[in-house]
Order: sequence, then C-alpha cells, then structure tokens
Amino acid sequence: MRTKPYATAIAVFDEVELLDVAGPMSVLSSAGRHWNFKPFDIDLVASSVGPVSTRSRLSLHASHAWSAHSGAECVILPGGYGALRAAEDPELLAWLRRAVQQAALIAAVGNGVWLLAKAGLLEEVQVAANAELAQNILATCPSAQPNSRDRICTSGNIVSTSASALSLDISCEIVARCLGQKLASALSFALGVDWSGELHGVEILQPGRP
Repeated sequence: MRTKPYATAIAVFDEVELLDVAGPMSVLSSAGRHWNFKPFDIDLVASSVGPVSTRSRLSLHASHAWSAHSGAECVILPGGYGALRAAEDPELLAWLRRAVQQAALIAAVGNGVWLLAKAGLLEEVQVAANAELAQNILATCPSAQPNSRDRICTSGNIVSTSASALSLDISCEIVARCLGQKLASALSFALGVDWSGELHGVEILQPGRP
C-alpha cells in the first residue's frame, strides 16, 4: 500500500463556493484517519498567499500562489459564482494548464468545469453541466461533450459534477480511484454520503494518465 500522501491542490478564488472546497477537504482528510495516516496532502492555491473570500462570506487561507505552485497529482476545481469571474484570470488558466499536465486526476464541481473550458482542456471530454453552462461550454469549445442528464460524469482522468451538493460524492470518487473502492465505500457509509461507486476507476499510478 502506498504510504506517501497524494499531493492535492484545490483552486480557490474570490466568491468560491465554500461547500465545493470544504466538502472535499472533509472527505479526503477523513480517508486515513483510522490509520493515523494522511493520504492526501492538500494545498489551497490562489492568486496570492493569504485570505480568500467565499460566497458564504467565510474566508479561506491560500497556502500557495498560482505562480509558485509546483503541481499536484490531484487537482480539484470548485465552482460558485466566483468561478465564472475567475475563468477570466490568465494566471489561473496558465496554472491550470500546467497542473493538468502533471495531474493524474482532475475533479471539477459545478461551475468549476467552466475553468477547464476556458483553459482549452475540454476537447472531446464529457463533463457534467447544467443546461446554461452546457451552452456556454459548447460556444467556447465545440468539441466538448457537456452532459446535462447525469449528475456525475467521468471522462479519462477528469471527473465532474453539475452541483455543489455532489462535492461529497466526487470526493468519494477521488478516494476510490486513489485508495480503492472498499475504503471509499466504508468512508461514504461512515460520513452518510449516498455514493454508489459506479464510476470508480483504476488506482492512480502515473501522473497525467487516465
């Protein structure tokens, strides 16, 4: 069993949806608790180190800036209203393009998929998106495959969900892919998350590969 934590980066920006950040942090930090082991080493990455305001008016503290962050095996893109504005930030998009090259798994929640679209990373990729966002994605990236029917989609090493309420489910999917479905199922049961595990894939072995 792997003993080194998975380097994990969560993008944060002004008016980010708090649930999209707190949900994954809660689930991933719970994954190895009964072993007294931290399987995910989580960094919050933003335009600069320091406080970042959320849609809920609570502040998060970014530990790394886009320009100084060296990459991660898991990249999580939260949504919220702020994601629509953050997608116009060239430094964020440049960091995302670099991060995706190194990452073995990318998870996007809600409007977080718009960041992928604006970074030009959705060619021939299926992502979960509401109807309005799906239209915008197609206008930006005609070869993308936005899915407004399914709540969660997986396409290669990209996993996405259309709503913030599903950030816990997508976090269980990350645990399944990194540590196995058995642990993810036990964790989801303990946390009361209704995660079926139908989308789980292979363990992460090499960065940048599905």
